[in-house]
Amino acid sequence: MPSRKDIKDKTRVYSWSAKVDFTLGHGGGFHELNYFRESNDPVDRNKALASLLWDDDYILILESRAIHPMQEAAGVFGYRLTIEADDTASGAENLGMRLAFALLTVAVDLRWGLALSWPESPLPCRVIDRTASSGIQGQGFATITSFAYLRDFIPKLQAGFAAHENVPYRLLLSMELFTTSKLESNSRSKLIMLVSALESLAEQRDMEKDVGGLVLKLLEVVGEADFDDPSLKASIAGQVKNLTRESARRAMKRLVKGQGLTDDDAAFLEEAYAARSKIVHEGKRVPELETMIHRLEEILGRLYLTY
Repeated sequence: MPSRKDIKDKTRVYSWSAKVDFTLGHGGGFHELNYFRESNDPVDRNKALASLLWDDDYILILESRAIHPMQEAAGVFGYRLTIEADDTASGAENLGMRLAFALLTVAVDLRWGLALSWPESPLPCRVIDRTASSGIQGQGFATITSFAYLRDFIPKLQAGFAAHENVPYRLLLSMELFTTSKLESNSRSKLIMLVSALESLAEQRDMEKDVGGLVLKLLEVVGEADFDDPSLKASIAGQVKNLTRESARRAMKRLVKGQGLTDDDAAFLEEAYAARSKIVHEGKRVPELETMIHRLEEILGRLYLTY
């Protein structure tokens, strides 16, 4: 590992650094930087800068960064951690991944609300060549609002009120997940909530009459099998018993077919469900989530109109 002096003086050798951008909710922060966070001057708020002394020889810098004004108004604050430096880009990438993990470890321990800012990037860090000129930089924010006049809001509310004498709980839960997803700033969270909204509409049927006999035979096979670990046998038996319940994916396919969506819609929903599974079950990144989210919102909107 290079010394801090070498990292500072030999920028041509140790030219690669990594940056981790993140946001903290109002419940988390740093006492030493609180003055900047509470300042009413937006320029002041983005001046917080500290070199952190730790046991590693890598140079670690914490600074504030500009985020969307509406996030700031909600008590969210933006930060950036920069770790310097390594002599290869792959080495800096590894440092950035370790730094992101360390940051999440602290957030879990202190119960901070923290979000890593890596919307479409394959990694939670950015690798930077310290010797390259940064050039002229700029940053901008935009917000799309959808305000309603009360004269338009009232008849829409009245139509919804009259739509059901008894509101199906599945429909209520699905629509709540849909609308709550609009409050999320993280694309992965949005997609997970929207696919869950679709799942909520799809009732999984009891398939005991169709596959009950087959399941009993499979359970006999499992029961007669020898396992060194009894818990493994119990786990397999539990999974076999679940075969009497329709899978979520099959239930969604049936829902789509019954509600008159197109084959193209059905294929897309399969893709969205697979993307959710990759994120939740495999821990993988999925590119272009915003495009997928917009279409999923549009399809769910059409589904709700059929109820």
